[in-house]
Amino acid sequence: MPTNTLPTAASLTERQPGQTFQQHIEAVRQAQGARLGAMQALTDNASVEGRDLLASEQRDFNAHDDEIRRLGIVLRRLENSPEGSTVDYSQIIMTGSTSRAATPELPLLTRSQSFADWTSRHGHGEPQPNEDVRLGALLRTWVTGRRDGLNDSELRAMAEGTATAGGHLVPTPTAAQLIDRARNVARVFQAGATTVPMDSATLKVPRLTGSSAPAWRNENAAVAEGDLTLDSVTLTARSMAFLVKMSRELIEDSDPSIVGVVERDLAAQVALELDRVALRGTGTAPEPRGILNQTGVTLTAHGTNGGTLTALGYDMLIDAQAAIRAQNFEPTAIIDAPRTEQGLAKLKDSTGQYLQPPAGLLPRYPTNQIPTNLTVGTSTDCSEVYTGDWSQLYFGLRTGPMTIQLVERYADVGQVALMIWMRGDIALAHGQAFAVDTGVRG
Repeated sequence: MPTNTLPTAASLTERQPGQTFQQHIEAVRQAQGARLGAMQALTDNASVEGRDLLASEQRDFNAHDDEIRRLGIVLRRLENSPEGSTVDYSQIIMTGSTSRAATPELPLLTRSQSFADWTSRHGHGEPQPNEDVRLGALLRTWVTGRRDGLNDSELRAMAEGTATAGGHLVPTPTAAQLIDRARNVARVFQAGATTVPMDSATLKVPRLTGSSAPAWRNENAAVAEGDLTLDSVTLTARSMAFLVKMSRELIEDSDPSIVGVVERDLAAQVALELDRVALRGTGTAPEPRGILNQTGVTLTAHGTNGGTLTALGYDMLIDAQAAIRAQNFEPTAIIDAPRTEQGLAKLKDSTGQYLQPPAGLLPRYPTNQIPTNLTVGTSTDCSEVYTGDWSQLYFGLRTGPMTIQLVERYADVGQVALMIWMRGDIALAHGQAFAVDTGVRG
């Protein structure tokens, strides 16, 4: 939908003739919902046609996204002002510009840094009280109408959530908390992957590819010259979405346990997909490209038909660490399949005693997102092991995950649904910082 056919924050800062204060607030909420629907339509059309957004579509998408942010500021200021107040739009423009300009350097978030804190500091959401907004608590209230048990943050979120055509959009801070929960569960983030918040559909992350070397010199001799060599890694936002359906009876009868169950399940589902695509993503649109398919990564194949752990042992892991150090990177962790962990734990010496892992072996994080049924030669039971300096794995996050609670779509069968929608990308700062062993049998 073209951007110029929808209401803007500028047109909604003042109440229309005959419009009540509450109708004014509802008009702002509906404008947010219309913008969100237009964004979804753009990505849906591109997905159906198996392509990325066209340049014109991307401009419309970004314009909708920026307007949603401005409408959110208008909405919060109206709700926190005396009835009858209006909003100075020049202040909205100032707020939007200063919030983005407040980050002159590219933000890189380590595994210990919170994405929710970053969104609050950089104008993507109002500062929140200390209490978390529990997605399950909002869901229970939407379905049952009961507000007992909600904390102050959740009561505020109920007022901020955008009522769309048949649904509710969970506020930005709540979505940021969800991605933080997913990051805590995802193995690639536990290993040390870096989160890069994206303020645009594409983001170039600078990297150093070469530097001058110091050299000794004689008195009066010329100083050796050298140049820093820089290029960049490009993150391009790609869309991921899924639906979770639940019966109204389940939500009503499971109170209050549904509060934690919903959040844990959604975070786990997002984390599993982030692990899968970060490790093994094909790079064929719309899927990001994972480590296995990136250039520069050291790939080590074990035998024509794969190699057993009895033969490979811990030497395989030590060699992978050495290969990364040979490229002047320091590996931080290993990610493998649970079956690989089981096989390593069962290694024995000639007397039947269990082998102890050698000193200096990195921490290992098993995940079922690494298959154990890959075909190598005549073997169909092979797996992979990923070793790396995981800070060199960049997860760019552009949007979300947005969480929309659909109240009407499945009403005829007594169900409600949550739609999770996020946009991001995977990139390696340096492929040489990773090594993948393939053909690893049980």
